[in-house]
Parts: sequence; structure tokens; C-alpha cells
Amino acid sequence: MIAVRLFLAFVLICVLGPAAKAQDRHDWQSLAQLHPGDNIRLSLKTGPVDGTFQDWTPRQVTAGTVTARREDVLEIDRYRRGGLTRGKRAAVGAVIGFGGGFAIGAAVGGCHQGQFGPCISRGALGAGVGAAGAVIGAGIAALLPRHTTELIYSAR
Repeated sequence: MIAVRLFLAFVLICVLGPAAKAQDRHDWQSLAQLHPGDNIRLSLKTGPVDGTFQDWTPRQVTAGTVTARREDVLEIDRYRRGGLTRGKRAAVGAVIGFGGGFAIGAAVGGCHQGQFGPCISRGALGAGVGAAGAVIGAGIAALLPRHTTELIYSAR
């Protein structure tokens, strides 16, 4: 009984800790986490603007050559660079694609009594479908965008 209570207390602390640390994105003061030189996207009432963060005050924010008033800003996102290069992402995609393709090919392959057509072993069909899966996985992974965005401020 005591172990269950300790476990529940541990889970509660793990859940509430990050929630307490989270900052309200509707507060203009959340712009304090931006540093000059950060690449950001300002979503204004007139449309989005991409630029390099310069400075902010309680009334306005400056990104690149654009200075926007607080009441005109709908959202501010910071661009973050992805951790893997395009080649590494393609390699990971190829491995995942090969694994999935090999599993499908090995499950479908094999010779059966009274089978019509050629007899392809499970290993050979798995390798063939796995190679096709590797090409598809590498292509998809290489085309994924390298950057991600983090919401800094939202007026909504």
C-alpha cells in the first residue's frame, strides 16, 4: 500500500513539474526568452513576416527591418534547426524503410503447394521489398524540413 502511494506521488510530481515550468504563451513577457539573432516568424494581422529578432519593448517587437506594434501581432514563432543533417535523416529513413519492407516481403514470400507463378523464398522477397522500402524511406526522410518552430507568443 505504501509503495502504491509513493508511486502515485512520484507520478504526480513528474506530471506537475513540467506543467509548473511551462510559461503562458499569451503573455507578452514570454518574448524575454528570445535572443537577438534568433530567426522568428511574426504572424501579423496583415500577414506573416520572417526575420531575425532584434529587440522588443512592452509596446512593440522588431524583427529584421519590421517593427510591429503589440496589438498587430497575432503570433511569434522561433525557428529551431533540426539535429540531423539531410544525409543522416535519409540514412535513418532508409533503415526504417528496409526493416518495414523486409518484414512485409518475408511475410508474403515463400513457396506454397500448388502455387501459380515463380517460387521466391522468404529471404529473397524480403530483401527485394526491403530494398524498395529503403529507397522510399530515404527519399521521404530527405525531403522532410530541417527546421522546427516553437511557439513563443500567441494573442489568441
